[in-house]
Amino acid sequence: MVTKEDVEIAQALVDVLRGTNWQAVAIAQGYLALAEGKDPSTAARVIYENSPPTSLKNCRDIISRFQRGERLVSTFTARTRTGSAENPITKLFPAVITEQRFLELIDILRTKRRSVECCDVRESGNLADIILREGDHFLPINVKNAGTPFYRAKELVGLDPEDCVPIPAYKAFGALEQMPDLLYVVSIDYRLLRNINDNLREILDDKEKVVWDILGQYAGQGIRSAEDRFVFSCVKKYWDKFKSLADNSPFYAISARKAIRILQTLPKRTPGLGLRAWGTSAAAEINVHVSVKADMTPWDEVAKRIEAKGIQDIRCAINRKRKEEVYDPEI
Repeated sequence: MVTKEDVEIAQALVDVLRGTNWQAVAIAQGYLALAEGKDPSTAARVIYENSPPTSLKNCRDIISRFQRGERLVSTFTARTRTGSAENPITKLFPAVITEQRFLELIDILRTKRRSVECCDVRESGNLADIILREGDHFLPINVKNAGTPFYRAKELVGLDPEDCVPIPAYKAFGALEQMPDLLYVVSIDYRLLRNINDNLREILDDKEKVVWDILGQYAGQGIRSAEDRFVFSCVKKYWDKFKSLADNSPFYAISARKAIRILQTLPKRTPGLGLRAWGTSAAAEINVHVSVKADMTPWDEVAKRIEAKGIQDIRCAINRKRKEEVYDPEI
């Protein structure tokens, strides 16, 4: 009914992901209650009280399956698509490592201009990852890792692959409505994902390895909270090791306003809008492709301007205007 192997899996899930609302963690807690000799009704109640919205009957059915000899993972929801390319955790690790690298640069900036405050808003689900504040001025920042080169960039958008960064068009448009001063800050590191895949298991402890394997195979209600907790906690716990996997590439900045301006004036930089997207290896979502050299500003330069003149100087640069004649067709 209860096996040593499943108890170890359940204990690892609870120890590493306690406090998340992933369904599998709630089931693991119920399994451990059963293993400790609690009666089936009590074990079902444990699942019910720690699970995303569900019925007590469903929880009792899960405990009944354990009593019939079913394995713990048989009650989890399997991922329909697996593998590194489909694993959201594999994609989250580069993002969080890149964000943490950038936060260290913000710490340096704040030692030079102490009136600047930094708020980490990554868990809010908004467009910004961090918001810099100075008095009444705010600068929302979205930190990105460009980890995959667009190999057909020269052919399709007229940029060299190493000089090409994609900005999702719908997010940039959304920013103009929600956070018009949003600044994208991008690090280009094509080796980071491979380095993570090659070294991750050596970094994790035994329980974390178990959880990593489970997260790669199973999903279900509340999975995102579990993924976020796992990635954030591991990067924080082993930061020196994860930092060594990054190549310390510089950051470059571009505002959402400038990305949309490029979309409007250079539509061929946006497959699916100024260029047919189907069959171009750029059909997943509509991206504005910007040039690192011509369109983006090194973060070091942005930081120096903040240090000298404050956040308001960057906001003014983002909102710079000029007069021009444009077509305004009546028909």
